[in-house]
Amino acid sequence: MTRRPLVLLAAWMAEEVRQQLAGQFPECRFEDARDRAVLERLLPEAEIVYGIPPAELLAKAEHLRWIQLPAAGVPWDLCDALKDRNVIVTNLAGLYGPTIAEHALGLMLAVSRNFHVAFRQQSERTWQRDLSKTMRDLHGRTAAIVGVGNIGQNIARLCRCFGMRVVGCRRTTQMTPHVDQLYPCERVKEMVSEADYVVVAAPLTRQTRGMLGPAEFSAMKPGTIYVNVSRGAVAEEQALLDALRSGHLFGAGLDVFAVEPLPPEHPLWTMPNVIITPHYSGETVNQSAQPGHLFIRNLRRFLKNEEIGHRVNLEAGY
Repeated sequence: MTRRPLVLLAAWMAEEVRQQLAGQFPECRFEDARDRAVLERLLPEAEIVYGIPPAELLAKAEHLRWIQLPAAGVPWDLCDALKDRNVIVTNLAGLYGPTIAEHALGLMLAVSRNFHVAFRQQSERTWQRDLSKTMRDLHGRTAAIVGVGNIGQNIARLCRCFGMRVVGCRRTTQMTPHVDQLYPCERVKEMVSEADYVVVAAPLTRQTRGMLGPAEFSAMKPGTIYVNVSRGAVAEEQALLDALRSGHLFGAGLDVFAVEPLPPEHPLWTMPNVIITPHYSGETVNQSAQPGHLFIRNLRRFLKNEEIGHRVNLEAGY
């Protein structure tokens, strides 16, 4: 009898999708492996994992052929553990562009129009219209997007709808929709120097970690607004803090941080020119059936030995 492929469901999946799996793929055996003990016990015989198996366990996964990550991010230790093995890794890149772009624009608007100050005044029942003196429009301004992949292109699309000029940088030089000027990553300092808004949408890799440091923040125009919706560590945190404290940056909208959850004692919590959201810009996708449906499409192709989508380049880390 042919061995039925073991598929470990090691991450949350919409129940409606989970119920479809056994009916659509009777040739597979599905096991709920969200519990760490179950995952450790079954991983040595699993061929497919939906989730993020701990890198330290992968050496025992001798039958593993494919991992479908339940997010766009790719852990470095997983890349290192698998780069010399014949294991396919796929992620959810491509699903998040529209929703994270809306979040980024929301942060840009909120800081630009001093909504964070107005909300504090509302809680104090204070009517103070002077906050309008530092308010600004997006129209006619320049947005510099660090990383114009799928998410960055969607941010660029919305920026253009607001009448903004858009510049961006990316690892490759391929044509990029909605971007007026494309810079190589090596010229990111030059790119941010012409921006009124700097928006980070780049994945965290060895190349992007700390790519915005003291020199890049100093090169930004006084009054620039900084937004990060990808990974906090793309910027050197101390350089960001210094730029905010000095007033060189007008303000920041941050959904991601170098350490998460953001520690209660962290100075960002109490900075009056900072808006914080708890890394939830992509959660409308994560809490939907979309990831599960993508997994079903990929599983169907995998079982037919067809090319599956959203493959991760383990060397690049995304």
